[in-house]
Amino acid sequence: MQEAFALKSTGAGNQRHFELPGFWLPDDLASGSAFMQHIVSVRTNGFGADTKDKTSGGHIVDIEVGKRIKKRRQQLRISQTALGVAVGVSFQQIQKYERGTNRVSSSVLYQVAHILGVPIAYFFESLPTASCTDNAALSQKALLREEFVATEEGQRLVDAFLSVPKKTRPKFIALLASFEAND
Repeated sequence: MQEAFALKSTGAGNQRHFELPGFWLPDDLASGSAFMQHIVSVRTNGFGADTKDKTSGGHIVDIEVGKRIKKRRQQLRISQTALGVAVGVSFQQIQKYERGTNRVSSSVLYQVAHILGVPIAYFFESLPTASCTDNAALSQKALLREEFVATEEGQRLVDAFLSVPKKTRPKFIALLASFEAND
């Protein structure tokens, strides 16, 4: 397990307790695990290779949510000041939300949705749908495959397989399957 903190690690098995009260980090959540590599790939590639907008510096999701807030606010002819007063923030903060430079917290987004008369999902409708079934429910077999391919042996096997001509690959797979059947 790789530690992300410079804290003393105690514990045995797959549970680690850092001397931060109540903080437990199972081994399968260590930064080198297949699960964490998957999370990193989702965070960086979920909406393209780069999730930051080059001009504003905001996250693509924050920018889209802000655009939807602005669109709905303008449809209802509500000023930034009025929305800010209703939510309990300044009109400048509403501007920052609408530009995507500041992230809207879930509690503020809930209030904004209520004030603007839309469901929370309205703010996310223009975004691509996240595939929860593909990302959250990785099977154990898929995790084992990922971990194997990440090893040096796995990389050598993949490289060797890719060097085999495409017409020969089915025979190669059948040969490997015959070894499995003999075990």
